Amino acid sequence: MKKTYHGSCHCGAVHFEADLDLAEGIRKCNCSFCWKLGYRKSFTAFEALRITDGRDRMREYKASPSNWPEGDINHYMCPNCGANFFSRGYLDFMGGNFWAVNIACLDDVTEEELAAAPIVYEDGKRNRQDQPPEITGYL
Repeated sequence: MKKTYHGSCHCGAVHFEADLDLAEGIRKCNCSFCWKLGYRKSFTAFEALRITDGRDRMREYKASPSNWPEGDINHYMCPNCGANFFSRGYLDFMGGNFWAVNIACLDDVTEEELAAAPIVYEDGKRNRQDQPPEITGYL
């Protein structure tokens, strides 16, 4: 069941809300972005995320070079504190555009909700986000 969560960057310059269903899982991925940033995410539909304050302060990051087609993946962060709060993506198996919300930036998620959420592993390193990597212990 979806619940509206409120989130922000560390310094509070950017605020957002997102309708998430943590019962669908917290995703841990081994792609270079998720791995280097320790990104743990929850997916939601494109229309289920709203920036409530600080849109003008957000910065966008696109990897270059990237295996993703142009416009398929964009990461958003705060230039002041460096928090990466969500990424916009496009995958056919996700129904097109979606958001990957960094659960570490949720302000009102409880420890009980996090502990109850299943872990979903993604093999982003091999562009198989719909499959777990062979080894997951390091994630």
